Amino acid sequence: MEPHQAVRRSLSIFLAWFVVNGILLSVLLSLIGISILISVLIAVLLSIARVVTAYRRMEFKIIAKVNAEPIGKGSYPKFENLVEGLCVAHGFRNPNLFVITDSAPNMMMVGKNSSQGNLIITTGLLERVNRVELEGLITHELSRIRNRLAFLDCTTAVLIAKPLVLLSGFTNWATTKLFASWAVAETDLQAVRLTRYPTALANALSSLNIDGREPRVNPRFCRHLWINPPANALIKSGFSTSDRVAALSEL
Repeated sequence: MEPHQAVRRSLSIFLAWFVVNGILLSVLLSLIGISILISVLIAVLLSIARVVTAYRRMEFKIIAKVNAEPIGKGSYPKFENLVEGLCVAHGFRNPNLFVITDSAPNMMMVGKNSSQGNLIITTGLLERVNRVELEGLITHELSRIRNRLAFLDCTTAVLIAKPLVLLSGFTNWATTKLFASWAVAETDLQAVRLTRYPTALANALSSLNIDGREPRVNPRFCRHLWINPPANALIKSGFSTSDRVAALSEL
């Protein structure tokens, strides 16, 4: 998926959310006796405020929900230096770094663009993979923020999956229309073109898949954001982790 496609689809979700909010608020205000014209005006203003707030705060909402904490400079020097080195080597912008104290090995990137990227890692991942494997995983997540797939993932999590968490069938159907089934595999390829070592990413993903543990705090609406999403994620990828490992092993 091209970056402009991911951005366009994300903004389309915001537009649809604005329209639905506006209609519902207009009807509600009309039912309590406010004139149609005033109801529409109030509904539009409130909907704009809600959309702007959702746009500005969506990644921070996810960070809070998974109990991630900012990494203080020097707290995880090897990880911090590795991220910085990869950003310099491949022209990425340095993301904000967060950690979750949890033995389940996993990682996610949230944000709207490269200048607003937030890389979240569990302590379990730092303990499980070696440096070369970690490099492959980090490069994948940096590629996700560059190609704006992280933006689309976050938008669907906050504006579709979270409010419609009880309508899993509809949510899954709607999101299959938004995501290209091969998008995650394409990002894998983008990452290995940079590292030139597909085996590292394949081994890392295989290790995470074999481990199989999920973080203790793991809200269902944002489970698809993990680099190794659980099988019960509300929004499903077109490629499972085992499919990705098999594809990378062929390179």
